[in-house]
Amino acid sequence: MKSGWRGLGLIAGVLLGIGGIAVWATGGGFFLLIAGAVVIVTALLEPIYGRTVARPPAGNWRPTDEKFVDPETGDLVTVWFDPATGERRYVSKD
Repeated sequence: MKSGWRGLGLIAGVLLGIGGIAVWATGGGFFLLIAGAVVIVTALLEPIYGRTVARPPAGNWRPTDEKFVDPETGDLVTVWFDPATGERRYVSKD
């Protein structure tokens, strides 16, 4: 499901960019072009954030009390936290 939204985001970004280029050629459209670029970058970077891993990471990582069900997979996910860096990871129970 997530990849479907990602694909739609990329298509929308490209269409906004093409529209921005067309309008820019007639004297405007700069912000439409920027909006298209922002949508494309967001669609490309979206899978990086929130990706679950299969096992807890090694090191100083500690589980938090935060748990939720991943809507894409249906797996129970626990949030792990590294106090040294402040980084968070999402670990699937399965």
